[in-house]
Amino acid sequence: MVDTSIDTFTFSQVFEMSLPITAIFALGTGIELYGLKYVSDGISILNTVSLIMFTFLVGIVVSRSYGKEVFEKMQRQLKSREAPGEEALNGAVMGVASMLLITPGVLTDLVGLLIMTPLTRGIFKKIALDITKDRIQTGQPYFFFKD
Repeated sequence: MVDTSIDTFTFSQVFEMSLPITAIFALGTGIELYGLKYVSDGISILNTVSLIMFTFLVGIVVSRSYGKEVFEKMQRQLKSREAPGEEALNGAVMGVASMLLITPGVLTDLVGLLIMTPLTRGIFKKIALDITKDRIQTGQPYFFFKD
């Protein structure tokens, strides 16, 4: 006889699973709001909004340059169980930088700008390569989502 029951979660189980994620998002939002207030106290609200819009536009330009095709190339390399090449790693890291620049906030913009700087980009490429190698070793052929 085949068991056709579906696993169900109780409210307390769902609450326990979602509480850490909610806390992380709340903490991140609080840090970003504090950073925006700190910057606006120093350079005025209008200049802060202008800076946010500028980093948004930079993020859009970067995402158009290093976009979907780089992530697809990385997916193909993972499926074939090989470490991504330098070009794919660079594009993937720059794609993450563009997402961080598009997100309004001081901390995300700083991390995005650090990734875009050639001197520090190597650190982030090493992190991405380590994550990718770990996924390959554990047999996970997908980096983000299944096709």
